[in-house]
Amino acid sequence: MKTVKTGEDQLEKVLAVCQALDAEFRYSRKGRYFTAMVWNDWGLPCREQEALAIQREIQSKAGQFSGVVYYCFDAFSTLVYEV
Repeated sequence: MKTVKTGEDQLEKVLAVCQALDAEFRYSRKGRYFTAMVWNDWGLPCREQEALAIQREIQSKAGQFSGVVYYCFDAFSTLVYEV
């Protein structure tokens, strides 16, 4: 198993495991971050509880690496970046 050493390697590892979640991910290698968005379908009830569960999962994955930081803007948008 490859040891994940740099912040960029750690960020990419977190992204790789999180991409299986039901969210839309945007990765910026240059900016050294990714965002995760849980979109509501128009006309359907708010998916806030589902979005919060996805955020908790992202937080759990990001918390395993010292080179990345997790930040929530609201229940539906998350930022993970390299430090």
